[in-house]
Formats: sequence, C-alpha cells, structure tokens
Amino acid sequence: MLKRISLILCIAMLLNLFISASAFAREGDNGYEGGIASGDEPDKVGINYQEICFVSGEPVIFKGSLTMKKSLKQNNVNTVYTYSLENADIGATLRRTVSLTTKRTKKDNGQTVEETSLPANSRLNENIIIGGRAYRLRSYDFSRSSVIDEKPSINYYAGTLGGVKTYQVTGGGGTGTVTVRQTGEFYGYDQYWGTSEAQVVDYTIEAEMRNGDQVDKWGGTANIKLSSGITQRFEYIESIPDQISFSGRYVQRQNNDSVMEYTSRLPEFDSKGISTDTMLERKGSLKLESFPTSKDLPVAGLSYLRGHWAEKDIKLLYGLEVFKLDGSVFKPEQYMSRSEFASAITAAAKEVPADPALSTRAVRTPRTQNQELISPFGDVSVENAYFHGIESAYKRGLMEGGVGGKFYPNSYITVADAILIFIRAVGLESLAPNPAPVTTFRDNDKIPSHARAAVYVAERIGIIQPDSKGNINVSGTLTKAQAAQLISGFIEYMQDGIRKDYRERIINF
Repeated sequence: MLKRISLILCIAMLLNLFISASAFAREGDNGYEGGIASGDEPDKVGINYQEICFVSGEPVIFKGSLTMKKSLKQNNVNTVYTYSLENADIGATLRRTVSLTTKRTKKDNGQTVEETSLPANSRLNENIIIGGRAYRLRSYDFSRSSVIDEKPSINYYAGTLGGVKTYQVTGGGGTGTVTVRQTGEFYGYDQYWGTSEAQVVDYTIEAEMRNGDQVDKWGGTANIKLSSGITQRFEYIESIPDQISFSGRYVQRQNNDSVMEYTSRLPEFDSKGISTDTMLERKGSLKLESFPTSKDLPVAGLSYLRGHWAEKDIKLLYGLEVFKLDGSVFKPEQYMSRSEFASAITAAAKEVPADPALSTRAVRTPRTQNQELISPFGDVSVENAYFHGIESAYKRGLMEGGVGGKFYPNSYITVADAILIFIRAVGLESLAPNPAPVTTFRDNDKIPSHARAAVYVAERIGIIQPDSKGNINVSGTLTKAQAAQLISGFIEYMQDGIRKDYRERIINF
C-alpha cells in the first residue's frame, strides 16, 4: 500500500522570481564564428574570446571579448552575440553583433531537436578593418541544427551548421567582395561535473577585387578544429599547523579552457597586393584559460580511517556530501544497503544544471498550499531518512523496484547492480554489442546476465578495473569502502574520462 503524508507548506507569495542554477558553459557559448571562449567567469560582463579571420587572404588572429545575452520565450531561445576584437600588432579590428533564434522541439522518444537561424528582425552588423581595408558585412545566411539526448546525469548533443557571408570591401587601393562559406559539425555534452564541446568547421573563401581596370580573383580554403570545456577537479591540502582539528581538506576547483587548431591554404600576394598562383599553407593553434575558481569542502571526523586503502575516496565523498552519515560511525567494511546507495548515487550522479543564462519565472503560488508526498514503493515511508534519494533514483531511472512494488531498502546492493546504475546514469548502454557482450575479465562467465552489458561498457570506458588476478567479482555484496572507490571513480570519469574522448578524437592537443 502506498504511504501517504500531507504536508502543509506555508509559502510566501513569489512574484517575478528568477531561478538559476550553477554556472556552466553551454552549447553555443563559443558562438558559431569558429572562435574559442574562456568559458563562464563569474561577475564578468564579457568573456575572453579569440578567433581566426581569413577574409583578407591570410589568417589573422583577433582577440577580445564576447558578450552573450539569452532569453527564453515559449520554446524559442533568443541569443545576441556581441564581439569586440582586435589585433594590436597589425592595427586590425573586428566589431560584430548577431542575433540568433533557436527553436526547440521535443520528440516522442524524449530527445530534443534544435533549429537555429537568423530571425527576420535579426540584429546583424559586422565590420572588419585589416591593413587599411574595410570589410563590411553585406549579407549573411546561417542555419544550424542539433539533436539533444537527455540522460539521467548528462545531456549529449550533436549537430551540423552552415553559413554564407558576403563582405563589401573598400579602401586599400581597391573595391570588391569577399564571400566566406562555412560547413561544419559539432559534438558535446553538459553535466554537473563538466561540459565539453568540439567543433570541426571547413571554410571556402572567394574574392573578387577591382583596382581601376584590373580585376583580381582569388580563392582558398581553411579548416578549424576546436575543443572547449569546463571541469571540476579536487585537490587535497594537508593542514600546516599541527594543533588543528583536521589534518587536511579537499578543495574543489573549476577550470575553464578552450583550444583550437587551424590550417589554411590561401594564395600568396605580391608587393602590390595582387594574388599569385602560389598557394601558401599555414597552420597554428590557440589556447584560452580563465582563472580557476575554488571552494573548500567540509571535513568529516574520519581520523580513525588513517591508512585505510579507501581513506582518500571516503574523505572526498564526505567532503562532497555524497556520504552524509556521521563520520564517526562510518564502518568501511560494512555492507551498503540499497537505500544508502540510492542516496549516495543521486548526490554523485547529479542532474544536469539548467543553463545559467536562461531564467525561469516562477508561477504565482498561493500563500498556503497542500502538497502530498507519495512514496513510489510500499516498503519505503516518506519519513524514511533516505526517501528523497530513493524517490530521485527511481524517477530518474537509475534504480528500480522489485516484486510487489517494493524497493527492499534494507537489502544489500551488489557490485553488479552498482555498475548497472552507473551506466544508466550516463546512458551508454548502447555501447555494448548485442546480444552477448564479452568482457576481458577472467570471471566473465560469473557476471549476471542482467548486468553483463553494463559491466562491458564500464570496462570499455575505464570506470572499473580487475583485481590482481584479473577478476572483477561483481556478484559480491558491495561494502561501503568499495562503494566509495567505485563512486569516486565514476566522478573522475565524469570529470576527465569522457572529456578525453571528445577532445582527443577531434583535436590532438
């Protein structure tokens, strides 16, 4: 029978309240001009930005600031990008403002399709000055589409983009036009422990310049590969004083960085600025980093664990408040119950934070409202200390119940089930071959059939390793020390493991 409880909540009337989440970079935060940004920097109006410009017939590096303003109206996201860039070495400048509208459509399979284009009333302005010549944007066509696949703890996305820009050229002893065409694809993900986006964009540049009766036509190509992201990392700092109540603490740091590689094949120009038949190949790279932000994590009383093989992982999870039990009574060799694991995994495999640049207006709420909490399981009371973790794990598809609508909160969780939950969190079940995935572990035949695919994927992505004998021992019951090691490894994968795949497959940096 479902447990019910009525809670009378006194809620102050909230009008015009805007709710925002933790700050993270999001899809499109580099813009779509082939540049890189330093990522979110608190309290800064504009973020550091760099891009390569090919309109003059050679790659010119511009540096400066990018400001984004986003607004959400129904299913449309309106974004205004403002660029203020320069190359002080050659006295070049670039000023650009462009507004884009992204339409979001939720599909029956749960995925979201986004389509981005220039709105009819788009704020569009771009002026570039290089070597005494002015390049003014005369026309611009742009389109971008992507599909977003939302999983319990991460959103994956991939898409394509294309555009054509035509510039009117004046000054420098001639007039004419330059047309730049771009086609590209991008991949990325958003999640609590970090974000990443990789782009590959190809350019075709065509110019027709006139100086008196002389017409100079030239063309070339270019390619950029970029990767950007934000990562949360941890550092353990030993206490310097001896007479202090804790021997050390963890510090959580947020690192933002972007890298780019570019190549171009453009003509060589003579002393009069006329193109020749010689094509020059150039290449280079750019990198941007923002100053890391940090916060100290709370310290639990775990001095009795000094020297334990899982001491580091347990301390970290207490600092992250993944483990919430009083540290003085934590027993690392004690088996972990399903309810304890539900609480821990929902704190470690957090939901994807909302885009901080978009605000959601709260709905008018009565001063007093009856809200009824209903447990999804007959053997879990809403007054259970782990109720919220169990409810969240169930609603997000991380954990299931058993026979008779029960959760069996006090039953111990197995290693196999813990690994299965990790793979559900990242939504990578499809990486396993069908129907019979085979791992490299010596005890592969002892892996339960319902967890075989998950164990295969976990081995493939590197979040589990065999013991000294080559076994994985997933049929055993999970101790709290083992849980700390596995959850800590899962967080490390979410920080760095998955990011390497997105960076190293796209850009060798």
